[in-house]
Amino acid sequence: AYNCLIHFYKRELIQRSEIMTDEEMVEKINQAVSTGETFSQLYYKKLDQDRHTIDKMYHENANMAWNGNPVDGVTNIQKFLLEKLPKSSTFVQSLDAQPVHDSAVAGQTTVLVTVAGTVKYGASQPVNFQQNFLLTAKDSKWKVVTDTFRSQ
Repeated sequence: AYNCLIHFYKRELIQRSEIMTDEEMVEKINQAVSTGETFSQLYYKKLDQDRHTIDKMYHENANMAWNGNPVDGVTNIQKFLLEKLPKSSTFVQSLDAQPVHDSAVAGQTTVLVTVAGTVKYGASQPVNFQQNFLLTAKDSKWKVVTDTFRSQ
């Protein structure tokens, strides 16, 4: 699968005048994985223990879909997370992160992070969830632009 991703990047980049070396592609992929791991540890720690500061994780124009319910803007996202969700305990079981191709994001450094795990709200039983984040670099910090959460 790893080689397939490299071949995909090669095909995409050949169509552009700028061609990345294999080493540059591997570095971009490794950066995305490192970003995804670091981001998810911080995000779920804030969500579970320090939710009132979670707005710092989001871009001001971020949007979120929580089990199909749309929430737009960082202020509304924070309000939703503070007022609509009981205290949570999240366990990440798997994580994938990959760079988004420059042609799809106008050259803005962007990473897609996909997380799956279980979350327990209050005294309820844990439920499975999947969450996807699009992160973009802003002022040398990663910010959530899009957040899509779905529980089962």
